[in-house]
Amino acid sequence: MTGWRFYALLAAGLALFPLIFHLPPINGYAGLATEILIVGIAAIGFNLLLGYAGQLSYGHAAFYGLGSYGSGLAVLTFFPHAQSFALALFTGIAIAGIAAAIIGSLVVRLYGIYFALLTVAFAQMVYFIVFQARDLTNGDDGLQGISAPPLNVGFAHVDLGSSLPAFGLGPCGDLSDIKLWYVFAAIVAFLVVAFVRTLVRSEFGEALAAIRENEERSIFIGLDPRRYKLAVFVISGLLCGLSGALHALYQGSAAIEGLSVEQSGAFAIFTIVGGVGTLIGPLVGTGLIMWLENIVGGVFPAWRLVEGLVFVAVVVFLPSGIVGSLLRRRGGRLWLRRLVTAK
Repeated sequence: MTGWRFYALLAAGLALFPLIFHLPPINGYAGLATEILIVGIAAIGFNLLLGYAGQLSYGHAAFYGLGSYGSGLAVLTFFPHAQSFALALFTGIAIAGIAAAIIGSLVVRLYGIYFALLTVAFAQMVYFIVFQARDLTNGDDGLQGISAPPLNVGFAHVDLGSSLPAFGLGPCGDLSDIKLWYVFAAIVAFLVVAFVRTLVRSEFGEALAAIRENEERSIFIGLDPRRYKLAVFVISGLLCGLSGALHALYQGSAAIEGLSVEQSGAFAIFTIVGGVGTLIGPLVGTGLIMWLENIVGGVFPAWRLVEGLVFVAVVVFLPSGIVGSLLRRRGGRLWLRRLVTAK
């Protein structure tokens, strides 16, 4: 698929996505679409490491949580008078990126289960440090009252909490139900997907594929696996930090749970359910699981049981994930394959 068609379909999908959440029985969850896109960015980052580099991490919540706390502290403590959305966002991303570079330089030396276990260990260390730094992070209470500064777009300061102009959309509600936060999150998600698509189609992506398939052979052809694995680990951590920073500014809080092993497991579930190694699979998986949490969880307290059943069903019956399994069906359209795999 040519580039312009891919981006046109992606933009159309993002534009129509929030309208779904105004239809019965989902009506009343207008902000869910925004949150799905924001968290989905972290799942895309996780998928970049797992799907394209073949590295399974159970510690990516560390970067997501550090991004969240970084942006929150930038607003509340570090730069309280700056009132700069970009500065708060950059602070969260930078802290997550530094942590990813430090941790990555150590874990890329290992393989398989040892790599995964070491990422868990480092994530738990980060969790403990943040939890114990009560004077700065408020311990298990997290950061509260984070007020996102207006977004400076050059000619104006935009309050992302504002609504779009009123315009009736029939059964899909009114355009004013959608906040500017969604528009901003959609633009960021669009750019992230475009970036990942470009990255995996480049020579860098081809090198990652070679290392994933046969690392020893990649050394014989002149590649340095550790350098490439560290680079993709840091990029993956930066995307998780971006997601966490956006989430804190959107929700107005940073919770200690964002650093937990459970959060790392959620990224793995989102990616596996949607489809490992596909471009839009992580977003699809994030949307489905978060929909279950917000819709099913509201009427069925044991919604984790439903989530577990969905995960097991996907692993057993759709081992390539929802999107990946669609591609494997006989007669699958070539344009769809290129859309979701970036090949």
